[in-house]
Amino acid sequence: MIIVYRHAAGRTYAEKATPQTVPTDAIWIDLLDPSAEEERAVEAACGLEVPTREEMREIEASSRLYSEGNADFMTASIVYGLEKGMPSFAPVTFILDGVRLITLRYTEPKSFVLYASKLCKASPQEPGQAPDLSTAGEANAAIRKIVEKAPSGDSIMIGLIETVIDRLADMLEMIAADLDQIGTDIFAASKNRKPTGTAEFKEILARIGAAGDFHSRARESLATLDRLLPFLQMALDRHKPGKDTKARVKAMARDIHSLNDFVAFLSQKTNFLLDTTVGMISIEQNAIIKIFSVAAVGFMPPTLVASIYGMNFKHMPELSWPLGYPMAIGLMILSAVLPLVYFRHKKWL
Repeated sequence: MIIVYRHAAGRTYAEKATPQTVPTDAIWIDLLDPSAEEERAVEAACGLEVPTREEMREIEASSRLYSEGNADFMTASIVYGLEKGMPSFAPVTFILDGVRLITLRYTEPKSFVLYASKLCKASPQEPGQAPDLSTAGEANAAIRKIVEKAPSGDSIMIGLIETVIDRLADMLEMIAADLDQIGTDIFAASKNRKPTGTAEFKEILARIGAAGDFHSRARESLATLDRLLPFLQMALDRHKPGKDTKARVKAMARDIHSLNDFVAFLSQKTNFLLDTTVGMISIEQNAIIKIFSVAAVGFMPPTLVASIYGMNFKHMPELSWPLGYPMAIGLMILSAVLPLVYFRHKKWL
């Protein structure tokens, strides 16, 4: 799918384009899971070579950050899918081609939808709804002035990355809140003396595992963004950006560093909760094993008495004694009760 963003009459419009109708005056071309024909059409319209899906997955900085002619290619991993319970991340390529931005992605991060809505101030429109001001622009200088104020590719890319970082921060806040709730559930389970192996403990372990998985993905995403920003600053320097642009890039760098620290804190908290949960499960298991161990020790003396009187010896005086059977039963009961009383006295039970 090709989504193009054009500026006219002081507004930015989004429309779907076909390989035969890729406009050359678009300020942002968004390639979403494009076909080979769509990629070739954009390459022909923009005069550049779009990286393949395999090239986007390369981890070397030279494969993710490079320049070809007047175009700068930057690839970062973007986290998505937390709302669906299946967080993941995928590479997204940003191509600055003069005043135009081209994005190539095979997933649908919510940050792109949020920024596109903010950029257009309305939902994307169908092809042909953007007004044609070619004649009016020539006749009216005021309208030409408005049209010339179209957002540049640099500002669109900065706005996109800012939205990505804000979205990632929101997701980390959601994970932090879930970890707080997990901690409450763990200690509530210990107070209620819930047995090990219950659905509650299994759910807690699954939630902790999901949080840990998200932390690793968020850390990798932040690492790619941290590598991208210096290259973006060098690319912007060639275009002589304003002070506001440089300040925004520096602010994003500070946000990434603070988020990295926050992710490290959440990782430590996740490990603590995991250790606590495993410790609670171990305590429950030890309590169950202790009960069986005490029961085994309690039945050992009666078993010894029964074994003695179960021997097939010819001369055993108690066998002919009328009170031999009650005496043997009483001795077995007494030998079982005394260890239990002793264990209770030692507070082992």
